[in-house]
Amino acid sequence: MIQAHQLKGIPASPGFAVGPAVVLVIRERRPVKRMIGENEIPYEWNKFQAALDQARLELSELVRRLEEGGNAEQASIMEGQLYLIDDPEIVQGVSDRIQNERVSADFAVYETFGEVVKTLALIEDEYIRERIADLQDVKNRLLEQITGETDKAAALLTRPSILLAHDITPSMTAQLNKELVMGFVTEVGSRTSHTSIMARTFGIPAVVGCGEFLAGWSDGETVIVDGETGEVFQNPSEQQLAEYAKKQEAYARSKEELQAFKDIPAETIDGKRFGMYGNIGTPAEAAAVLESGGEGIGLFRSEFLFMDRAAMPSEEEQYAAYRAVLETMSGKPVIVRTLDVGGDKEIPYLPIGSEFNPFLGWRAIRYCLSDTALFKVQLRALLRASAHGDLRIMFPMISGEQEILDAKRLLDEARSELEAEGIAAAAGMPIGIMIEVPSAALVSDRLARHVDFFSIGTNDLIQYTLAADRMNEKVSYLYDSQHLAVLRLIRMVCENARKFNVHVGMCGEMAGDPQLVEILIGLGVEEFSMSAEQIPLVKKSVRSLSEEAARIRMTQTLE
Repeated sequence: MIQAHQLKGIPASPGFAVGPAVVLVIRERRPVKRMIGENEIPYEWNKFQAALDQARLELSELVRRLEEGGNAEQASIMEGQLYLIDDPEIVQGVSDRIQNERVSADFAVYETFGEVVKTLALIEDEYIRERIADLQDVKNRLLEQITGETDKAAALLTRPSILLAHDITPSMTAQLNKELVMGFVTEVGSRTSHTSIMARTFGIPAVVGCGEFLAGWSDGETVIVDGETGEVFQNPSEQQLAEYAKKQEAYARSKEELQAFKDIPAETIDGKRFGMYGNIGTPAEAAAVLESGGEGIGLFRSEFLFMDRAAMPSEEEQYAAYRAVLETMSGKPVIVRTLDVGGDKEIPYLPIGSEFNPFLGWRAIRYCLSDTALFKVQLRALLRASAHGDLRIMFPMISGEQEILDAKRLLDEARSELEAEGIAAAAGMPIGIMIEVPSAALVSDRLARHVDFFSIGTNDLIQYTLAADRMNEKVSYLYDSQHLAVLRLIRMVCENARKFNVHVGMCGEMAGDPQLVEILIGLGVEEFSMSAEQIPLVKKSVRSLSEEAARIRMTQTLE
């Protein structure tokens, strides 16, 4: 009898799959360093340009096919790779290597992308590090065009199967025949990777980050993928097969029921309506929020425009990005958080340097108020973009009144400059702040006098309140979103906001957890912002609750 085996990884996409395995082995392209003569420079540069043109055509066609197939979220992810292909810093890096270092086009591409990947790999923020997969995907596409060597991984699938691989790139995921892919399992990856996001959108059960396992698995073996628990079973028993057949049936029923919540309002049974917004990091992700029934963007992390590059984005680049999101959202609110750098978000070209405790150091609004030239460029771009939709500005890491006053003064200066230049900006644009520092919560009655809205960033608020680094596994047990101290701070913020008619939203991880919706409603949160795929789940939870009952229950809990 064949020995059964079990893996444990990260549940990246929900659902259950049972079927035969296909083990996918993709070799990494590592071009040999080849020096070129001066007369070869134009030839190698033209090869690179041709590769860019062809890659751009391929990605544009893939985006078109995905959009026509009703897959807006997947299309937006692949559209993001188009931005990488045209990134001026990457193009310049390849150009410098070909012309100055006199190396072939394929090696110049390999080295340039490798340098960017190395920089991102040092950043602790998981969301940022997972953008590495997109960079690797674009790099491989360019190398395929330059060298003429391709991997036909999708051709291995000739019948419905479960794909096992070291990793699966976003473009590979987008091009796989969804009728043949029952699920996939990878050795590396995380829940926030674009590949995982695409798997969730396509409804493909997936488990990632299982560690090295491919050597012990073979094509044709029966595999169970549990996208709920992160378990993977090799050669399962008859009992396990019967158990998972029942789970598949139950999951299919619940998934069908969830679709009904996508396009209806998040309204409690006693008539209280709550805003359902999405968090994004790039303009390309906005479409997924709309597809999931989102009513706006509750958090646009603008720092992602500053990453994956060697220099700060220009005012024009920033303006174009903000405008693109506003136009995608077609009049729906878009809250842009100004540059939140420092802490676990390092940007090499900014002179922040190494700090003993970066989470308590020179970060976010603190850095921006000290580098007013950089900050004014972003504020000008935001003001210009505000003419194209409902844009709202949010300042991060506020700890007291003076920071708000200083930030608003610079915003006024930027507006005056634009007016003098005859450039239009929206009047009366709403201004808000992140409540993520305990001091901000404690003086929220004073802060409310200066802003139109609060957005509670629970990730930082919890770790600062409990003095527990959420990235440190030794103290992660202390990181408790339902700790009495955290809940009392949130209630205080909501109560103070109501006194001054200030709207209160939440954009931390708590906002996307259906299990915590009743608690947050009871505390007084009015708007929830989360990853796109969580929106229907949270809507469903809201519609099953009574606001009045939630408030009474939380009052009793916190006293």
